[in-house]
Amino acid sequence: MSRRSSIEIRQDKLKAVFLEQIKRTPTIETACQKVGVARATIYRWIHGNKRFAKDLEDALTEGRTFMSDVAESQLFSLIGDKKIEAIRLYLSTHNPRYNNKLELSGTVNTKDVPLTKEQKQLIRRALQLSSLRNYDKKKK
Repeated sequence: MSRRSSIEIRQDKLKAVFLEQIKRTPTIETACQKVGVARATIYRWIHGNKRFAKDLEDALTEGRTFMSDVAESQLFSLIGDKKIEAIRLYLSTHNPRYNNKLELSGTVNTKDVPLTKEQKQLIRRALQLSSLRNYDKKKK
């Protein structure tokens, strides 16, 4: 077996272990520490191998789903323990009656209205005071 093929075999094993770790802890930094691979190595693998990049994205999605399930389970435990913060969080995200509300009213006018003489003068003055007044002089 050549040196190159043994390196590829070792890397394939590391990639598989890393992807399994990502499914349990869906953060690249944490998975790198647990598996013993540098972040730079992971990003080199991502940029050099589209298949690995896709597998990593799938593993991250699966890991995030798993962590959401764990967090939701903990939330339900806290609700069972009558923790008001957990109850409030659950109600505000799952029941429209308890959502934070913001009511806006008004109209939007989209007609093209010509500028008044005063508005034109203000724009001219603002351009004179800005650095744009020298724009044409610098281009020549």
